[in-house]
Amino acid sequence: MKSRFLVYVVALMVLLSSCSSKVHLVAWNIEHLAENVGEGCLPRQESDYEKMQVFVQGLDADVVALQEVESVKAVARVFPEKNWNIIVSDRPASSSYDCRGNGQKSTQQRVGLAIRKGLKYEEVGGFKELALDREGLRYGLVAKIINRKDTLEVMSVHMKSGCFVEDYSTSTSRACEVFERQVPILDQWVETRIEEGRPFVLLGDFNHRIANPKNRFWNDLTEMDGKPVVLGNSMKELKGCHPRYPEPIDHIIMGAGAEKMQVLGSEVVYYFTETQEQMTQEQMLSDHCPIGVTLKF
Repeated sequence: MKSRFLVYVVALMVLLSSCSSKVHLVAWNIEHLAENVGEGCLPRQESDYEKMQVFVQGLDADVVALQEVESVKAVARVFPEKNWNIIVSDRPASSSYDCRGNGQKSTQQRVGLAIRKGLKYEEVGGFKELALDREGLRYGLVAKIINRKDTLEVMSVHMKSGCFVEDYSTSTSRACEVFERQVPILDQWVETRIEEGRPFVLLGDFNHRIANPKNRFWNDLTEMDGKPVVLGNSMKELKGCHPRYPEPIDHIIMGAGAEKMQVLGSEVVYYFTETQEQMTQEQMLSDHCPIGVTLKF
């Protein structure tokens, strides 16, 4: 009798575990990741790529949204294809420019997704609207993460840099004018998913301090038809890792039910040393640290 009961309990536990799963999402602006050694604005040596590979293992990530990557080959130097499925946006190549400080030519800055093999997903493709038909602006990149019950849409984003004021509409800078045009496009994408009840996660480099409660971008995202919308932001209570720039511009934003899936206390900033107190700017593998959050869905 006891053995039958034990078999029943084990079977029930297996059934329950199969109905939901955890997915650890990470966003990382990996800073000018080139596919060839010694190229680009941050020329890396073979040893640098090897250090980054080791660091990635410690992330224990399932999905990594990447920014500033040249190509699939570049990503594969850090995320080996035997372990990862790699998607990079199909944005056309833009003109190269002279890198500041080293006299080299820039490589391409695209966004990507690295998805751990074994995780079921569907590639949706580039969200080119974010580029405003302008050379050099980045596309978004969308994929669907699928389990037995739910589908989670994830978009890797890298928005226009240079607009760091709380209200972009008050600035006449070119960067803020471009950023102001991107915001309603992203906001519409968010609202469509809320209306249709499609859980989503936006993650990447927003180049904006949207964790600040008075930030206009955040207020635009959390309002729909004059009514408040509940969104989660994993960086709401956290600081960025850069010694000189503690206010975060990388974010993981969840909505349309995805915010309810967040595992409490799972939000994290990954430092490149064992403790944040030890890390100096010179020890950073890129000028942004990865950030992460775990969802149960």
